Amino acid sequence: MTGSKFSGLRTMRERREREIEAEAPAPPLPAPEEPRRRVGRPPGKRSNPDYQQVTVLLHGPTYLEVRKRLLDERKEVSTLVNELLDEWLKR
Repeated sequence: MTGSKFSGLRTMRERREREIEAEAPAPPLPAPEEPRRRVGRPPGKRSNPDYQQVTVLLHGPTYLEVRKRLLDERKEVSTLVNELLDEWLKR
């Protein structure tokens, strides 16, 4: 007696799997897929090489008031700072 008492079952199962594979027609090749849109947020300023991340320290109450006004204007702090610095450079 060789192997376990279930080795005959394993051999039968493997033989049956090979027979099924031989009988089954080859699956059709999938059609080429169109490029998918990436899921999630679109690329932003952080990944844009035209922008440089910097850190500034602002007085707390000043920053709070700036954020409140910018919410009304639907503008970002970075946009405001960029505009102000561009104006300053033009002087």
